[in-house]
Amino acid sequence: MTFYKLLKYDVKNGFRLGLINLLIVALFALAFCIDFYLRKNGAYIFDASTPEGTFIDYLFYIFGGIKEYIPSRTDGFIFPVKWLLLHLFILYSTLYYPYRDLSSLGLNILVRTKGRMAWWLSKSLWNICYVLACYLVIFLTVFGFCLIMQEPISLNITPMFVNDLLEADSPFDIFSTQLVYIILFFPLFISLALNLLQMTFVLFIKPLYSFGVMAVILLASAYLLTPILPGNYAMPIRSEHVVENGVQVTDGVMMVLLLIAASFIAGCDYFRRYDILNDD
Repeated sequence: MTFYKLLKYDVKNGFRLGLINLLIVALFALAFCIDFYLRKNGAYIFDASTPEGTFIDYLFYIFGGIKEYIPSRTDGFIFPVKWLLLHLFILYSTLYYPYRDLSSLGLNILVRTKGRMAWWLSKSLWNICYVLACYLVIFLTVFGFCLIMQEPISLNITPMFVNDLLEADSPFDIFSTQLVYIILFFPLFISLALNLLQMTFVLFIKPLYSFGVMAVILLASAYLLTPILPGNYAMPIRSEHVVENGVQVTDGVMMVLLLIAASFIAGCDYFRRYDILNDD
């Protein structure tokens, strides 16, 4: 079997099995849009007119995360429910397909490809395509919601929302255009890297344990603002363009490249020696 046919097989079957999850991602995005719309209308109910939320404002609300948590006796840690739910669900959506495929029809296809690297590369590309599809669904859902509710399809960030609704405690009154790109791309980049890392972990431990490791990484990232935890780069609120001690763009790019390269290289190396027939 050629690599093209193998990739076509993975894309077709992987998306067929994950189609319902894509619909659920759309429902999540829609629910978050409604939540933001109602919150901003409620927060400014006594104003002469309710401020409009732009396309990027809605994405900021969905992907933003939470500000740095500083432990104290009075303020407990509050989970970033929207951020955590979305990332964990996408991770869960890519969790089982490569593992199940390897233990069923995919085993025969692996033999026919006469090369384990081609099989692993195909699964990695499917993983990337599926995560990209999830974010495309989110963008299209937000875009459609803004059209229906007559909200501006704009990439202009509304500063008043950042502190009032997102509670970012930002010292900046105006945000740079770089923050727009961070909102659009960095949650996606980190999600791509973590999904590939999870797929590699499945070679070493069971899928559910691998998912648990990813959950711990995300929870630790939410609890601690530090450049060594990847989840921080997926929270635009913690960017250097929002808070003074925020994570830097260059560090985020390096983190993404490191995780993707390490996941693919480690996966290829281990998969060459992976005992498929005796896998339980």
